[in-house]
Amino acid sequence: MRLRKTKIICTIGPASWDKLEQLMQNGMDLARLNFSHGTHEEKKEQIVNIRKLSQKLNKHVAVIADLQGPKLRLGTFEGEKSITQGEIVHLALNPVAGEIPIQFDLSTYVKKGQRIFLNDGLVELKVSKLKGKIIEAVAQNNGWVAANKGVNIPDTSLGKDTFTEKDYADAEFALKEGVDFLAMSFVQRAQDLDALKDLIKKHKSKAKVIAKIEKKEAAENLKDIILASDGVMVARGDLAIETSAAKVPILQQEIISLARQLRKPVIIATQMLESMVGNPRPTRAEASDVAYAVFNQVDAVMLSAESAIGKYPVEAAATMQDIIFSVEENPDLVHSLNIGWENLDKEELQLNALVSSAASLARNIQSPLIAAATETGKTARYVSAFRPNAVIVAAVADETIRNQLMLIWGVHPLIVELSPSSDIYLKRIIETIKKKRLAEKGSKIVMITGSITGVSGATDTVKIGRICGI
Repeated sequence: MRLRKTKIICTIGPASWDKLEQLMQNGMDLARLNFSHGTHEEKKEQIVNIRKLSQKLNKHVAVIADLQGPKLRLGTFEGEKSITQGEIVHLALNPVAGEIPIQFDLSTYVKKGQRIFLNDGLVELKVSKLKGKIIEAVAQNNGWVAANKGVNIPDTSLGKDTFTEKDYADAEFALKEGVDFLAMSFVQRAQDLDALKDLIKKHKSKAKVIAKIEKKEAAENLKDIILASDGVMVARGDLAIETSAAKVPILQQEIISLARQLRKPVIIATQMLESMVGNPRPTRAEASDVAYAVFNQVDAVMLSAESAIGKYPVEAAATMQDIIFSVEENPDLVHSLNIGWENLDKEELQLNALVSSAASLARNIQSPLIAAATETGKTARYVSAFRPNAVIVAAVADETIRNQLMLIWGVHPLIVELSPSSDIYLKRIIETIKKKRLAEKGSKIVMITGSITGVSGATDTVKIGRICGI
């Protein structure tokens, strides 16, 4: 069985509502529901269908609820409006004829000479005058805008709450529907995550928090944000506008490196196969973009518009999977990571020493699998941090933990019934591996478990097992 280590996230939208099964069959490991669009009724139906199909296909797929955050947008108007370089543009909260509507009053925040970007940065304006609550600006290039397109103001800060009233309502809905992850948009500092984490505690949910890095303030507070979150997403679209396109590759590498040192999963997002929104094949540059993310051993790569509104959502997922296999099956791919032991608390040192020994042992005996018994998923995440050659099979008893491990590089979670006896539990893990045909007969596998089963923090043993017959 071909097992991928890099995971694939597909954004679900109008183009893929009726193609969930094909997406799962062509590589989707996590489904992203974008709460900037659609209704709760639509999202509920999508969650139900994802869970049903996951069970039908015996394919674990996690659900990410991506919250909108304080996204600035244009207001509603008919059709598309062309903008010509040098044109005087008026933005207004309550527009009259000829003015472009905006959903938030920016007049008290922007100043003369500052930039305003519309439509994901395709149109650049420079503020020339403020007339009450009307912003007058000069277009710096030709372009077009349409209703509800995004607005960015990289030269100033709104100081707005990152967790909006809409986010609160959307998060409550998502938690009640049992999503596995909540992604928070426009995080600027670690404290921005507190309100969402408090809401998760209130609902007694196991949902994990993903911080989206898309503001220059986030880049300045990167380590604290990563430590406060359960994972990060490099949202390159807004990040490029808020900083610059030239800086995004450098920031991306910094985020990947730091997230991996701190043992937090990292997702690369935005325009990975953008041309496949309208074309059946990607550009060579896009294929290389995905490939280099895999070379960097990120945890997941993501499809956005490609799978949400594109003409070829299934083909985009299949293409992404093919690129991942091409890189991961390259014999010259080096699996190595220097773990920063200085980032560990004292109580984590033993576990880190144990899993590093397991990763080294698996390499030396050429084991295809490392089987980790884990109550909370922590042991599997720590093994993954070492990016071993072996695939990591995580034996868990909880479905939510199983789903959340779908985000972690190299981890393939399996539900295995617990036993008070560690020996019986290890036998059950081996039998499950044999049943799933994850290893060939005679294969040696490295096993990590605890002398006490079903107890978090009890991991203390590394063993070598063997697949005796399939």
